[in-house]
Amino acid sequence: MHPSSRFQHNSKKPFVRINNAIRAREVLVIDSTGKSLGVLPIHEAQQRAQQQGLDLVEVSPHANPPVCKILDYGKYKYSLSKKEKDSKKGATKLKEIQLHVNINEHDFLIKLKQAEAFMAKGMKVKFNLFLRGREITHQDLALNLMKRLIQDLAHVGQTDQEPKLAGRNISLTFIPLPANKRLLKYNLSEVETSKQKPQEEKDKT
Repeated sequence: MHPSSRFQHNSKKPFVRINNAIRAREVLVIDSTGKSLGVLPIHEAQQRAQQQGLDLVEVSPHANPPVCKILDYGKYKYSLSKKEKDSKKGATKLKEIQLHVNINEHDFLIKLKQAEAFMAKGMKVKFNLFLRGREITHQDLALNLMKRLIQDLAHVGQTDQEPKLAGRNISLTFIPLPANKRLLKYNLSEVETSKQKPQEEKDKT
């Protein structure tokens, strides 16, 4: 059981009070099995936690009365930390790639490789194409370029919208396919090279 203390999970989040640090006179107590013990005086709630060799943790300080759980504080901290890490992993990042209407084939391929690499890692990709000056007269070329992206990246991502001109800007956002359906096309040679290196080193020995 932990001594009287407070745990701050994040500087932007409130403290979690435990044991003697809990200030309320009465609390609604949930035992270690999830059963409600009703509203108890704080000293009685603390005593029950001590008898079980566990901690009294204030999980809902703003409730009336505050809600406390009898549990292992160390495991509770670990659970909070794990949830935070999992939520960060689940957050999908967005990468933006700029295009020009007069882009050459070599540079276009580089953009495809970048987008494929991002989506292979589960990231969303947003293409932006801004028509400068007289380029506004080449709207058809710009739209066709965006439509080509949809075809050339269909093996790794998809978009639920058709490219449209908004002022002088055309944007298109790709969402990666499920991990088991993503394929590599433009970065495949790099993957094969990385696989060959261990074999080459083994042959040298």
